[in-house]
Amino acid sequence: MSTRGRPKGGDSAQTKKKILDAARLEFATNGYDGASIMAIATSVGIAPSAVYHYFQSKENLYTDVFEQTSNAIWDSVTPSEEATTLFDAMRQLLDDSRLLADKLPSYSDFLASLPIEARLHPEFSDLLEKRADYQDRTFRKLASIGIESGELDFLTEDEATELIRSIVMGWFFERHFRQAEIPNSGDSILAMFKHLLNTHQ
Repeated sequence: MSTRGRPKGGDSAQTKKKILDAARLEFATNGYDGASIMAIATSVGIAPSAVYHYFQSKENLYTDVFEQTSNAIWDSVTPSEEATTLFDAMRQLLDDSRLLADKLPSYSDFLASLPIEARLHPEFSDLLEKRADYQDRTFRKLASIGIESGELDFLTEDEATELIRSIVMGWFFERHFRQAEIPNSGDSILAMFKHLLNTHQ
């Protein structure tokens, strides 16, 4: 039988992580309106009051899920310092994105649903700006690599950033909503960047 409030003797950080993981899946599956605090609590094995002990409100829980999910996804796909060409960085980003989508599908599902939730719930509109900030960090770094290597030296950094954003997010959303990657889509993206690399060399 679940106890009310904070679980006695429980590991606070571990319990909070379990709540976030359960909430991510619940929000991704049922949307914000359809998500149930009771279902989240049951999944973790705690009382609903314990969820509120950690997050105070459903809105706070959704926001914290967004922060944790965004950090995990964008930290994983941001190019490393070792990347010296845009072609190599893009190949790594696509590979990492595929692995994350297969290994952590609720992460992709949650982030893909954010624009719709923000439209339905104005209180989450600021999350769209934070989403853009996460994207900018990754895509601007890719743009910088491409300009420095010569692959995108015909564009400004802003132009290169938006080109990469359009390509990557278009690929991501098509893959997400089709529940499968369009055949040759990733290969086509890499072929374009390989051509730019070869042209520069």
